[in-house]
Amino acid sequence: MIYKRQCNIYRDARSALEHENLHPVDKPFSYSLSTTLQDHIQRKHSKTIKEKVHTCVVCPKVYKNLSGLHRHYSSNHKELGVDYTVACDICGKTCVTKYQLKEHKQTHTGFKPYKCNICNKSFSKNDSLKAHKRGHTGEKPYVCNYCDKRFAHGSSYRYHLKTHTGEMSHFCLHCNKGYISLNNLRFHMKNCREINIKSEIDIKSEPLETE
Repeated sequence: MIYKRQCNIYRDARSALEHENLHPVDKPFSYSLSTTLQDHIQRKHSKTIKEKVHTCVVCPKVYKNLSGLHRHYSSNHKELGVDYTVACDICGKTCVTKYQLKEHKQTHTGFKPYKCNICNKSFSKNDSLKAHKRGHTGEKPYVCNYCDKRFAHGSSYRYHLKTHTGEMSHFCLHCNKGYISLNNLRFHMKNCREINIKSEIDIKSEPLETE
């Protein structure tokens, strides 16, 4: 796979990402007053700012803000070696936002502030409560744009969309084969030919013990 950025072509995603961070910003105009600069930005670049997007160097995924792209790298492209996650100091679990980390820590304390007003069941996460309540109401707010199939949970909806688009979010580090779900990748890793070949080579290359 070849990765192309602003001024060159790279053989691996890590190099493309590192190079992109070094790109200087062209500054053909300068202003002595910040108000004058702000007027210039609003007059000349307001449309450009609104349309600015952040594109993943590995896949075609596009985000409106940099934090979204960082979360994408941490969740889907760990092979880049870039980690924007925050870790739980109790169990080491990583989360992509501080809010998610805060909710995760509540699973350790047993604190469940989110209570269902239908059955009184309590949850440590607000998202868990919302998903639970859909079991009572039968609500399915996520609708597929391709086939109109409806889903109660965002994770099921996002997985279903990939069956239409063919988007591969999880890749084998040994043979680069892509998969829609992490479970499919894990199953592949158990049987990956490249891993098995490497293991055989390692075994054969080990020196024999001599008495």
